[in-house]
Amino acid sequence: MAYLAGPEPQNDLAVLLELGVRPENIWAFEVEEKAATQGLDTLRELKARGVKFIPAGIEDYFLGTPQRFDIIYFDACGPFPSRSSNTARALATMFRYCALAPLGVLISNFARPDVSKSEDLDRYSFLVAAYLYPKDFLESKGGGIVEGPQAHGYLLNPSREAVDESGDDKPAEDFINEVKANFEHYYGLFITRSLMDLATIVAPMARLLSSDLWKVAFKDDIKAAIARGKRLIIFNEEALGSYEDAEHDGTDAAIQSAVGATTDLVNAAEGESADEMASEYIDSDGDAIVDSDHSSLIWTLAACGYYPVDTNFGQPPAGAKKLIRDWHNALVGKLPIQHINDLKDLVAVYYAWRHDQSLWSEAMLEIGQFPYRERMPFLCDVPTSEIGFYPAFAQLAYPAHPNVRETRRFRYVAETKITPMFIDVIAFDECRYVYDWISAMHLTPEDWKDLSAQLTFRFALDGIAKDKRWFGSDFLYGCHVVGESADFLTSELTLRQNLSPTSGDNGDVEVLNAC
Repeated sequence: MAYLAGPEPQNDLAVLLELGVRPENIWAFEVEEKAATQGLDTLRELKARGVKFIPAGIEDYFLGTPQRFDIIYFDACGPFPSRSSNTARALATMFRYCALAPLGVLISNFARPDVSKSEDLDRYSFLVAAYLYPKDFLESKGGGIVEGPQAHGYLLNPSREAVDESGDDKPAEDFINEVKANFEHYYGLFITRSLMDLATIVAPMARLLSSDLWKVAFKDDIKAAIARGKRLIIFNEEALGSYEDAEHDGTDAAIQSAVGATTDLVNAAEGESADEMASEYIDSDGDAIVDSDHSSLIWTLAACGYYPVDTNFGQPPAGAKKLIRDWHNALVGKLPIQHINDLKDLVAVYYAWRHDQSLWSEAMLEIGQFPYRERMPFLCDVPTSEIGFYPAFAQLAYPAHPNVRETRRFRYVAETKITPMFIDVIAFDECRYVYDWISAMHLTPEDWKDLSAQLTFRFALDGIAKDKRWFGSDFLYGCHVVGESADFLTSELTLRQNLSPTSGDNGDVEVLNAC
């Protein structure tokens, strides 16, 4: 087990020993020199033999050693993210370098930001709202799952053009105002959802792009993938109108001309006909706007001002820009990534790869072009290449899947303190028993020709799909084998338990008004 020691490591250490953790299995970290010296003196007085007290940053230990921990207790003593970004960055580094054991538990403890000042409430509410808005389901205060903000008629920081074009007598409410009014509830969700997205998408992508291993599955053109991803969050109405007009003309030259006006976004694939280029180009424009739950992270980054966008997105508030920048810079971890510049490029590449098979390698294309409907039973969901994409990606990228059903979350205010703290206890599993059931991607389609092997794999995959059912469709969409029932439950988060119900602070909050 690993934890952040501080100048008084005996406090957490006493609890760990009382719970039966052996001292030789405990690693304590403190990077600040004065606090580390004080902590070491304390351990000498306690004669706590066997404890590994490391006077260095826990991130550096993650980077420099292959050690993996069954439990990591990360007491940030600050909000998520902090203005210095370290609270978010340390966990991004942890996931990226697989410091948590294949079946390990992360215990995180974050402070509520000081939202007593209106400007601080504004900046945090914008980031929290932008992150949660594209999710198709959220957790309600009373327990259980409710549809996300869009289903209840909310907009997110709407641009003036979007409001004017809505045509409604009563403009839709801005979700940012809803978050401000019920900040603690949504901030708690933001922490939980961020940790889970880090483990399943962001950190695996950062790890994969830190070497050349990704070229096994995808074509060697990162710039094309980034450009392709950016097209998902902007409608190209000029191209759409030109293409529709050109279709009436009926000539390949006219269609080619319509597409040529917009090739600044991405170069057409070599060897495609003009009609193929045009239809493919237009089909992908704005998909993340239409189906934001399938592309929630790129939608959030677009709302935060990281891509060229159209009137579907308003400008982020100027006061939130530094917080957004700190958050953005933190989520890939401490070290840069070899093949991309930052988080916005990483996210663009992920959704481009998922969306566009023209970016896939020959081996990956064999998976994409497998005759799913002809060779796989329909069962609960219609089989598609979704069954193949993420498992093949996972064999290379090693995501960590959260156990949603067993996640426990708490809120408390410590004695003599006034700041509410948010604890998340999440078990993560690499689920190798799922991904190892199929061969590496070059042979995977041959595995599926064996119905017994295919069904065993699909039933195992169904377990992951059911556990993340209410957490969005950023991966494994439509992979259910059996429907939800008493025997095959979809997982829901338990309520965040308030351990300080009489603290007198504003912990009792409301959620989506429409609920």
